[in-house]
Amino acid sequence: MPVVRSVAASLLRGPDLAGNARRTFRFHLAYAVLDAAAGGILLNAPLVALKAFQAANWHLPLRELYSGVGMIASLYLGSWMARRPKMPFVIIPGVIAGISAALMATATGSAFWFLTLLGIGAMFEIVIRPPVAAILRLNYPVRHRGHATGEVRKWSSLSFVASNLLSALVLQLAVKSHSAVAAAQPHAFGGHLWAWSSQHAPQILMVLAAILGLSGLVCFRQIRVDEDPREHRYDLKPEIARSFRDAVGLVMRDGRYRRYLLGCFADGFCQMLYFPLILAFLSRDLRFGYVGCSALMHAIPALVAFAVTGALGNLFDRSNPWVSWAWVRFVWGLDALLLAATPFYAILFPPAVVILPVLGRVLRGGVQGGWWIMWWQIGVTHFAPPGEDTSRYMGIMVFLNGTIRLGASAAGMVLVAMAVPPGTLLIVGGLGVMAAGVYSLWQAARERRQRLPETMTEFETQFTKAAQ
Repeated sequence: MPVVRSVAASLLRGPDLAGNARRTFRFHLAYAVLDAAAGGILLNAPLVALKAFQAANWHLPLRELYSGVGMIASLYLGSWMARRPKMPFVIIPGVIAGISAALMATATGSAFWFLTLLGIGAMFEIVIRPPVAAILRLNYPVRHRGHATGEVRKWSSLSFVASNLLSALVLQLAVKSHSAVAAAQPHAFGGHLWAWSSQHAPQILMVLAAILGLSGLVCFRQIRVDEDPREHRYDLKPEIARSFRDAVGLVMRDGRYRRYLLGCFADGFCQMLYFPLILAFLSRDLRFGYVGCSALMHAIPALVAFAVTGALGNLFDRSNPWVSWAWVRFVWGLDALLLAATPFYAILFPPAVVILPVLGRVLRGGVQGGWWIMWWQIGVTHFAPPGEDTSRYMGIMVFLNGTIRLGASAAGMVLVAMAVPPGTLLIVGGLGVMAAGVYSLWQAARERRQRLPETMTEFETQFTKAAQ
């Protein structure tokens, strides 16, 4: 019992925050949990398109392609929002993403348009990330920023698991129920209602996802941002050329950040070569159904992330980001290699068709929360000076991810069209991710020789001392 109580206490213990930081944590957590519940439903959409709407393999990267467009736009938005209030840059795109999810319920006659609307929603959801990162940096103290974002990611992972598995179960039961009810040809009102519900389960779930996502935005809107209104601009002047000059100039000046971007590019490109095809690999090569695909694709990694991400965030606050990235990439790449090996080992040992994917997904879950908070939340704070540059640095990160998604997804589509098996892309991508981990360790050793700041706290302390 003492061990159980200790584990429960470690899971429930939040970061040591006070004042507005504590209030921010509560509303940030509510937003993330609701948004993750919506995301858990929406990430079953590609599986619905595969099984119910006969989507072709080349349809599957549509979400990544559209979200890539949003990421490229973030290069401009990250600079444009630097001296403007951040909250509108979260709320307006978030509302559009919610509307796109609701409209998916009207597009179930075409796999292409169903996945296109999913992609449009993802495109607007992506552009939220730079302002969210800027708000969190303003409101969370540096010594607890990784811990706070890790705790939020932990609980949002649990929310994601629940909604993803439940929606997959609903879809699987709906298929069986619809067939059974249709065969019975019900005449009672209840029978007709049940038949209609089972037939329209995907539409009902898409509307539910939209409601959850918009409810999360209402929660995030309650956060009081610690920014000085006197430093803001409120005009809507586009300043496109200036925004791009600021971003390019920043990358040209900051050699450390350029090297960081190179590692992230290698990691992201190799991941995206195979990521959109994992569902097809699980469904068509390994013959898993709705629940099995959802469990392996999303639920198992998210459940493991729930268990470990809070501790990972706390560790990241005290660790060298280069070293943290290295371990994340080694484990992530190993997951892809285990998936690729499954069909071959299953011939010799049939239970391997379950054991190896589960093992790989457990490993992936152990680091996916860490990958998230490093890429999307706190990683750039080891390079960006405190203040308005945070959104610029984050905008560049999002732009890089967009370039990766467009380029790697297009490359993956071309390779699949050329009959390159998904398993081959898993091997190439997994080895590439692990090579990016080796690069990260090399950069860590290089900076240690140069006596550069080891942690994000040490980096920010330089600016605090300079201001005194």
